[in-house]
Amino acid sequence: MAFTPDLPFPKSAGDPLKSKDWNDLVVETKRLDTAKVERAGDAITGSLSVSGTLAVGKTVATSTAKLDVAGTLALNDNNLMLRAGNDTFHGLGWFGTGKLFASTNPDGPVLWGNAGGALGTQAGGTQKVALSWNSSGNVAIGVASTELKVDIGDRIRLRQGASGSAGLWLYQTTPAADRAFIGMAGDTTVGLYGTTAGWSLTTDTNTGTVGVRSLPQTYAACYVNATSIGYGLEVIGATSYAVYAGGRIFDTSIRSIVRATNSTNTTSTGYVDVPNMQTSVTVPANIYRWFQIHVFINGVQTQGPANVAGYFRLLVDGSVYDVTRHEFNNNGWELRGVTLATMVYLGAGNHTISVQWATTAGTLYCCWYGDSRQIQIVEL
Repeated sequence: MAFTPDLPFPKSAGDPLKSKDWNDLVVETKRLDTAKVERAGDAITGSLSVSGTLAVGKTVATSTAKLDVAGTLALNDNNLMLRAGNDTFHGLGWFGTGKLFASTNPDGPVLWGNAGGALGTQAGGTQKVALSWNSSGNVAIGVASTELKVDIGDRIRLRQGASGSAGLWLYQTTPAADRAFIGMAGDTTVGLYGTTAGWSLTTDTNTGTVGVRSLPQTYAACYVNATSIGYGLEVIGATSYAVYAGGRIFDTSIRSIVRATNSTNTTSTGYVDVPNMQTSVTVPANIYRWFQIHVFINGVQTQGPANVAGYFRLLVDGSVYDVTRHEFNNNGWELRGVTLATMVYLGAGNHTISVQWATTAGTLYCCWYGDSRQIQIVEL
């Protein structure tokens, strides 16, 4: 409150100092010691330094900050800098025509309320929004708006850090865990990593070679590790070529051949095994495969009656897949070649392939002149 001394005031030399004057001065001094600064409808025109807490519109006792304002804070010159120590260059600011919560063509960062906001700059009269968000929490970087949670208008860079490699983890809600990683498998390898499967697809960034269920290999453009998997490669729905190769193809499919050249015979009128004409193939677990089986028996003839018939049959796992009958006249002096063939679909496991023969009379021979008999098995 204003203090008005009694007249005469100001006093001249020799004027008496009344007891009331003195008492009023002491009372005002004591009041100022308690009220500190109290000026209603006035302004402090000089500098004001506050070493403790400055509370505006509330008491210091209830304040939790160095500057605590109860109500609206208006910055009429559009500048607000939040600084650390003696820093005079960094912080958060609104410049030019920018205003807090509402702005047209801001030259500096701008924040909006619950409906969204943006941080941007103005250069040459053109507004450039670097970052914006809407009421749904969707964030747009370098683009005006987005329907996605994050939308970035140009390239981004993910750097290697303490975890060892640059990349991005993908998190699923139901297992409540990271399920996959897309990023660097090393300084020169990028790939897709499954938390259970490991590296599923990788590429060498120098050579462009690719690894499937493996890291890339230097000797193959595409290396597939099909261990414990039924098929290394399956192609369906092709309208032209399922697989087209401009060079040679090296195939490690199942192949088997048994061959003998010794002369042998039988007099059995019931089917018996042809010597050295039995073999087996093993199909890997969990798959089925087609096989082409060919049987060639050369130098076949008979001795005995003038008219003799010889029977030949091909068996897979004890089941007959092909059979033929050859008839011989003139006491067997008719040299023949016998062929049997089948195409069969085999499941996982071991399978036995055998050839049997029988004669109606006399003796049935094969490989009479040391020629060959053989079984050829090729996986298709």
